[in-house]
Amino acid sequence: MQSEPEFGGGNLQKFNFNGYSLVFALGAAAFLVMLAAGISGPARTAAKAVPVATLLVLVLRDMGGFVRFCLAGALLGSVAGDILLDLPYDALFVFGLAAFLAGHLFYTLLFFRYARLPGGFETAVTAAMVIFAAAMIWLFSGIEQALFKPVVLYIVVIVAMSIGALLVPAADRLLFYGALIFIASDVVLAVNKFLITIPAGRSINITLYFTAQYIIIAAARAIWKPSRRVN
Repeated sequence: MQSEPEFGGGNLQKFNFNGYSLVFALGAAAFLVMLAAGISGPARTAAKAVPVATLLVLVLRDMGGFVRFCLAGALLGSVAGDILLDLPYDALFVFGLAAFLAGHLFYTLLFFRYARLPGGFETAVTAAMVIFAAAMIWLFSGIEQALFKPVVLYIVVIVAMSIGALLVPAADRLLFYGALIFIASDVVLAVNKFLITIPAGRSINITLYFTAQYIIIAAARAIWKPSRRVN
């Protein structure tokens, strides 16, 4: 684990993505409106993919090297998962899960590449995250066995990703907050799918998910400053 001098600040100015934020917001709003209205089909699936695909284009435009590779891999996996989970075929759930798992592995690889050794606060939070992962595994232990192992693997990886985000040196903890919101999104999705129906559960899940991805990329651009001049 190491930190390098390329780290930047983490202030809210970094959220200024110009037109990309507008495209992101419009795509997210279009999908959520169609979801609330019960509209399905290719148009809704395409709208769902727009926000994260927009972040992917931003990363490919601005970032470079290992950071670009990992962020692009994470977002590409997420876009694939977005599409697979919105298609009306239950059999695709595992494939969607695998796509998001791949995305989280890219995030995890990046975060631990630059992580520092934990201090007292980070150690306590890491312990809490491990306990949380164990609790989630126990909570979902009664689901169909064919799905239980993939779900356990997903829980382990997303918690590891969040711990990595916590350990990345930055002026603030936005990266970690984004990872936590991602976890919250997945908890809502899993509880809604496997345990109990949550009112407006899918809308809550997707809103948290879009928010998490936006914050993670905003924080990443603040930490690993864009390597290319942006007009």
